[in-house]
Amino acid sequence: MSFEKIKNWIIEKKNILLIVGAIVGVIFFLQKNDQSNSSEANTLMSEQEKSSSSFSSAASSSSSVSQASSYSSSQNKEVTCDISGAVKHQGVYTLKNGARLQELIEAAGGLKSNAQLKAINRAMTLKDQDKIHIPYKGEKVDPATTVSGNSTSEKNDASSSSSSDGEKININTASAADLQKLNGIGEKRAEQIIAYREQNGDFKKIEDLMQVSGIGEKTFAALKDQLAI
Repeated sequence: MSFEKIKNWIIEKKNILLIVGAIVGVIFFLQKNDQSNSSEANTLMSEQEKSSSSFSSAASSSSSVSQASSYSSSQNKEVTCDISGAVKHQGVYTLKNGARLQELIEAAGGLKSNAQLKAINRAMTLKDQDKIHIPYKGEKVDPATTVSGNSTSEKNDASSSSSSDGEKININTASAADLQKLNGIGEKRAEQIIAYREQNGDFKKIEDLMQVSGIGEKTFAALKDQLAI
């Protein structure tokens, strides 16, 4: 085929060739656009997955913190205290946080008839691991001191130590054990002194001790220098 014929054929088919070229161009453009959209979609999905993973991790962490906080809060909802002395059932009791000494006393079965009420504050708020001692009548304690921890036991030990060192014994507050440190006073006589004090009130003067059965002038003379009011 000569060049002239080819040229004439191209001129005749020009419109067809233009249409075919346009179609090929459109197809190529659509393919490129689909590839671009697919890439963007994959990128968006990846970002969404990362965001979802971060949110899940944060939610899990928040849940762990909440559980730890809840556990810590539950641990603080109770107090465990040890009570001894003039109660019906000495022992260790667990109560709700914020409980008062009166509630601990009730848990221990209540006070005994010879409990020394003036030495305790039944409205006191308990703390975890408190050791409470309810003194008996006749025990030497500081009335202004709230009975908490080991304070009462320490004071009683100090009182006994002071008495053995030669200090006078207050016959209105001395315990039976302290009274037995007096010359000529045994366990039975000490109990009689406390019984007399409970029935008649405090001694007004040391000579009133001779009102107790079994304590005469001779006995009183032997111990009067050890007595105090």
